[in-house]
Amino acid sequence: MHKLYVTQQQWALQERFSVRDDHNAPVYQVVGSKFQMPKFFEILDLNNQVVATVTKKPLSLVATYYLQIGGKTVATIQRRPTFLRPSYDLTAVGLTVTGALWDLNFEIKRQDKVVGRVRRAGLSLNNKYEIVVLDDDIQLILVGLVLAIDYGRHAAAAAAVSTTF
Repeated sequence: MHKLYVTQQQWALQERFSVRDDHNAPVYQVVGSKFQMPKFFEILDLNNQVVATVTKKPLSLVATYYLQIGGKTVATIQRRPTFLRPSYDLTAVGLTVTGALWDLNFEIKRQDKVVGRVRRAGLSLNNKYEIVVLDDDIQLILVGLVLAIDYGRHAAAAAAVSTTF
């Protein structure tokens, strides 16, 4: 078991941040497409090689994100249309989610065995998430999930603000 931490700068001019371990050592760099369509995040290893990509499906009525590892789509994260509280579905071979995806407080299971946990860590100006990795095979899936859902939360908040003016 080990932990990773994702801390995104809320108002940064560039979308570049680190995923760090519990000793504060960098594990991945994440680079986002600030003004490009479709929106995407690249997850880079310590050698600056792309190891995974999270891409938002453009011009979709329902927010959908694809997580690719090694050029293959390994997971789809889709926002479920609801009136009260947004909800997301994860489609990944052999994995299920329990808990509140929208609140970023959930567990990932494989055959009823918990293989990872994600929780939003406290309230701050930055978004900080703790990822507990219990199976190294899904480490990138967990990081990709956090990126997609966090971006979806910000996009929904921005849309809500823009419709009130």
